[in-house]
Amino acid sequence: MSRPPYSEHPENDLHSDADYANRYRPEPHSWEELASSQDPLAQLEENQRSTRQAIAYALGMPLLLVTLSLASLVANRIIGGPLCDPGPRTWICTEAFRLWWPIATSFGAFIIIVGCAVIMVHKLRTYTRWRPWMGAFWFLVPMGMLWMTTVLPIAILGHPLS
Repeated sequence: MSRPPYSEHPENDLHSDADYANRYRPEPHSWEELASSQDPLAQLEENQRSTRQAIAYALGMPLLLVTLSLASLVANRIIGGPLCDPGPRTWICTEAFRLWWPIATSFGAFIIIVGCAVIMVHKLRTYTRWRPWMGAFWFLVPMGMLWMTTVLPIAILGHPLS
């Protein structure tokens, strides 16, 4: 592993403990590469922005999934169908919706997890702080698994688990 680029210039040491797992940028071998290298302050700001983005993704995506899932249930209730009882507890009113709603929402939870993994690998490859994305990933995996094991029995059994 090469030494950090700031080892000879401590004034450029703008790294925190969260940045020591980042990949080091290749050292410049010419004046042009040195002139086009990223400013340490800009790298610090990018790393901090990456952390804020990971936290927002980890908190926002489950909220988005729940919001869109509830909105589709409300829309199905308003449209109605042969399975809608007059009671307030019936939200799935057609057989097709009973099959496709759990599958679509579970696919959405899966896409959220895969999206976080793709972003994490992109951050790693671009020498940006990626560990908060790993934390977001491991927060989203149990959330996605809980969602899938909760709603997929509706498609498989025809009713939610009691």
